[in-house]
Amino acid sequence: MQAVLSLESSLEHDGDGLTRYRLAIKNDLFRADTSAWGNDDEHLKFSAALAGFPVSSSSSLNYKFGSDGTGTCTLEFTCLDNLGHVGVWATFESTYPVDRSDRHEHASVFLRCDPAAIDEFVAELHGFVAGSPNRAQLSGLGP
Repeated sequence: MQAVLSLESSLEHDGDGLTRYRLAIKNDLFRADTSAWGNDDEHLKFSAALAGFPVSSSSSLNYKFGSDGTGTCTLEFTCLDNLGHVGVWATFESTYPVDRSDRHEHASVFLRCDPAAIDEFVAELHGFVAGSPNRAQLSGLGP
């Protein structure tokens, strides 16, 4: 089963240094996406944290895009074995509350990948250019 995590942004903002990121994940069973606010260099901070992952069989990394109540995506990377295979849980919260409630929709989706896919993903994040449509994709397998 094929699974893909994607991160997109044009890095455009109105002078406040914040920009919109679009995060999505899908596998053969589930799909989730949301928009999340972040600094215009958030993708670089994320790629720096993820560069060289995993460094050991016990490696783990958590990274959050967005802020509560305005759309979030929490990414949990964990090394699964001594061969460096990586499991990624992506947990999404919707941008707006549902109807007239104060509750946001949530979803968590899993993908499995190898370290080479992480390296390619990090390289794509480094290629983001302001004012252009940018997309980085982490390809792997579903659950």
